[in-house]
Amino acid sequence: MNNAHDAIDSAVRESERLRAVIKKSKTRQVSSRDEKDLIKATSLAWFNNHLSVIQNAAGTEICEEINQLFHNLLGYTDKATTRLKYDSLLKKIKTELSNLRKFTVLESTTNHVQNSSDSAPNFSKLIGDSKMQQILAARWNECVACISAGAPLAATVMMGGFLETLLLARFNRETDKSKIFSASTAPVDRKTKKPLQLKEWTLRNYLDVGHELGWISKSTKDVGEVVRDFRNYVHPYKQASHGVDLEANDARLFWEISKEISRQLLS
Repeated sequence: MNNAHDAIDSAVRESERLRAVIKKSKTRQVSSRDEKDLIKATSLAWFNNHLSVIQNAAGTEICEEINQLFHNLLGYTDKATTRLKYDSLLKKIKTELSNLRKFTVLESTTNHVQNSSDSAPNFSKLIGDSKMQQILAARWNECVACISAGAPLAATVMMGGFLETLLLARFNRETDKSKIFSASTAPVDRKTKKPLQLKEWTLRNYLDVGHELGWISKSTKDVGEVVRDFRNYVHPYKQASHGVDLEANDARLFWEISKEISRQLLS
């Protein structure tokens, strides 16, 4: 399923890049040839490069909804479609891609993850500040409490914040940060082309660079990205508009992977 996950990641990046381009212009409708060519290229990349990989791993049926959305995207180029319509459609594509990522990642990891201890580890190996060690231990225990109480979304939101803090601590431990900022997956400022400061990074950036530097494995990074996706549904209107649900078994799997990421960083 790793290849399917990579294909979904590529589709996400391509759709995000397209959405950013569409939003740049102030004109009401998309009519320029360059923009329409990019829209067509993004749609065809899904059908020509990504779809077969995902269907081979997850089946044809699960791709029906996203296929229709990309068909709609391609069809929009036949007329002077408004930027608002493109933006709305690209939001739906992002949601469906997130659902696909959840399915492919969970399918590939569910049978390989073993339950581990819920006892909080010794965070002093990574963070010297005793107050922060106590906070992290409390967050760890709160994740356990949320899962036990049948609150999967609350647990996942807690996991996202916990992992982001732990990853940042691992980055800050490096006295020579040149390898961090020179990593190919390090985020850069679009205008200056210089690496963003760590305080401006997102959980996705931490996961990508952490994996590139060998601090966390590919499989844990992949599930970490799913945690990141669902963490964003802390906003009720966003969850309602995207029509997603998180089940208790999903949160338990996320927690096992979160604990594994923690162990990898602490080692």
